[in-house]
Amino acid sequence: MEGHRGRLRQRFLRAGIKGFTDREALELLLTYAARRKDTRRLSEELLSRFGSLKNILNQPPSSLMSVDGVGKSTAILISLFTQINAMSESPGVKTKITGPEEVSDYLKKRLGTLRKERFSALLLNSTNTLLAEVDLEYGTVNHTQVHPRNLVEKVIAHSAAGVILVHNHPGGKTDPSREDMALTRKLIKLGEDMDFKILDHFIVTESEIISLKTMGLFDK
Repeated sequence: MEGHRGRLRQRFLRAGIKGFTDREALELLLTYAARRKDTRRLSEELLSRFGSLKNILNQPPSSLMSVDGVGKSTAILISLFTQINAMSESPGVKTKITGPEEVSDYLKKRLGTLRKERFSALLLNSTNTLLAEVDLEYGTVNHTQVHPRNLVEKVIAHSAAGVILVHNHPGGKTDPSREDMALTRKLIKLGEDMDFKILDHFIVTESEIISLKTMGLFDK
């Protein structure tokens, strides 16, 4: 086992990740958390459950730990890898958000393939420049509860003036539920009271994304 791990590491040192399959890349990553386990078998189990490396990297720790053999250290390593990568990209890129098209492709890749519901927010300054993307809650595939306090804390921490709400529908239907609409109205009112503005709310699936504002639902 150590000989195989050593060969994977030497390949990476020689040429980086180029030429690695999803399984080999994941297997190499797992060697740094699951030191006494068969990381090849474990990587195959994860790929069988979630379908692709991209899907695995987007899972919350709780979902990862539902796979037999994935402990807390392994789940933290995968989640930490993903979030550090996101941190290194987002703050330095001054993305201007002027309409739904600027975020659609990104949101599909980030949330569309997740099997559990995730509620996030894009935080913008007064010129609609992206300051940060923050996760507010994870939930079941049926419903996500978002505590307004979580959003307010993130807005204050980043001195945000505008917020774009984002969540996924793992079932594949983009139609907003009654809960989606009630929560949207609640957060719009909260923004008015706290001096920030809810600019839009996107619902994302693997193949589609809709804007509640474009649908006219913000006015109801």
